[in-house]
Amino acid sequence: MIREIENIFLDFPGYGCFACDPRNELGLRLKFFSDDRKGEVFTKITPDKHLEGFPGILHGGIQCALMDEVAFWTMFDKYQKIALTTKVDMDFLRPVGASSELTVIGSVDNENGSKISVNVRILDSSEKVCTKSRIDYVIPKRAVTYRVMGKERFTEKYQIYLDD
Repeated sequence: MIREIENIFLDFPGYGCFACDPRNELGLRLKFFSDDRKGEVFTKITPDKHLEGFPGILHGGIQCALMDEVAFWTMFDKYQKIALTTKVDMDFLRPVGASSELTVIGSVDNENGSKISVNVRILDSSEKVCTKSRIDYVIPKRAVTYRVMGKERFTEKYQIYLDD
């Protein structure tokens, strides 16, 4: 079964994520879907020309943003906790075309207490893997999350996504 993952941050104070805020006119405005049968989260995007590095090739930094965002939502969908990226390892296997539909897919690879690793890959329109990554997250304690992101942002609605 494929289901859309709700973006719970739409009313988070100060929210304007480059990757997933649908109101960010300069952003990617990604939506995320879970394939519960496969245990994967994915998004699809046809990048705009202005996101190119070299002509016709999606900028590596944009690829990293796509992968980090899919990894976050993969982790969040499974654990329902806010986590922070601690490490990104990427392998660029082939050029990623900047004007065709891409699929970015993530799956949880490992969990060790508050540390979670997610594998992500970017597939081109022929379903060839162009880029792959392993992204590590830590679910910080509530006090750390407050210090990093600001306690005032965590209204009652968001308290359930914090770790004690």
